[in-house]
Amino acid sequence: MSKVLRFRLLAVAALATSSASVYAQTGSVGIGIETPNASAVLDLTSTAKGLLIPRMTQAQRNLISTPAEGLLVYQTDNTPGIYQRTATAWVRLVADNLGDHTATTNLNLNGKLLTGAAAATTGLGVDASGNVGVGVTAANKLDVATAARTGTHATAKPLYVTGALTTTNGAEFRTSDATQGVGIGSNSVYAAGSTANQDLILQPKGMGTVGVGSAATAVSAILDVSSTTKGFLPPRMTKAQRDLIATPAVGLLIVQNDNTPGLYQYTSTGWASVGVGTYYAESMSTAAAPTGAVTVAPAVTNLVYTDNNSGNGAVTLGAGTEGQRLVIVNNDNGFLTVVSASGTGNILSKYGARYIYTNGAWRRES
Repeated sequence: MSKVLRFRLLAVAALATSSASVYAQTGSVGIGIETPNASAVLDLTSTAKGLLIPRMTQAQRNLISTPAEGLLVYQTDNTPGIYQRTATAWVRLVADNLGDHTATTNLNLNGKLLTGAAAATTGLGVDASGNVGVGVTAANKLDVATAARTGTHATAKPLYVTGALTTTNGAEFRTSDATQGVGIGSNSVYAAGSTANQDLILQPKGMGTVGVGSAATAVSAILDVSSTTKGFLPPRMTKAQRDLIATPAVGLLIVQNDNTPGLYQYTSTGWASVGVGTYYAESMSTAAAPTGAVTVAPAVTNLVYTDNNSGNGAVTLGAGTEGQRLVIVNNDNGFLTVVSASGTGNILSKYGARYIYTNGAWRRES
């Protein structure tokens, strides 16, 4: 009797005396079940036993000649587990743990959350409280460390960033096209982006105030600058540079450092010097030296009296326009008499006075 025939007879005898079955209609073999699943070539059914695949060492596994793709073995040493043969290598079958392999495709959370027990000290970590750490164990909602930290650091902040945050290496927030943005550096807030000229605006809301040097700002001020050791320093420039300012706003202040240096204010009619002592005015101004009565023309907004004659006359304010203002400065060594609807008054030497034309007459303001 041939070996093949003997094996077939033994197989038939085994099937006849066991719970195994061959279902001719589907070509399926069942063990532990009389009607194996039609989609399975081998259907193993049991509630008390499992499937035990071949067990071997890694060295024995590697001696398998031309292993078929999909072949399974249980390796007993060197990271034991079930190994499956792919087209090129043996791969250990493990539970779905992102830390056990290198991803070859994008990670899609499908609307789920990425959570963790503790944020890692390197790379990206998420702790159980939802704090996200980049390069550091997170103590804040978003904690980014770009350099080694020492000492005690803030906790429970919405955003906490450390590192060499200079104006060239700061934390920047830019528009999607990277043309504009704002950066936060070491003791600085600066404009970021590729646009050459960018505004940097502080815009309070409602009755809000911008404060410098004080947390308790005056409610009537849009900008409250407070200090007991420093002053306010406007931009410094030459007269030529000042005259190049495009469309200066009324009230604009600069410090002119040549051609009669001083603090200058732009009025509706031109630049005017502001200060104690000699007053210099430009544009729509008249330098007067009255030895008799003088009537000021309505268009004049600055009058500088410079005569040093003992026989000074009075200055009478003529007709004006409603809301017009006039500044008269007395640079003479003696007083100057001014006649207005407020009466006849004197402006002392090196002093000035302000007038406003209202209700058809000039009236002194200060």
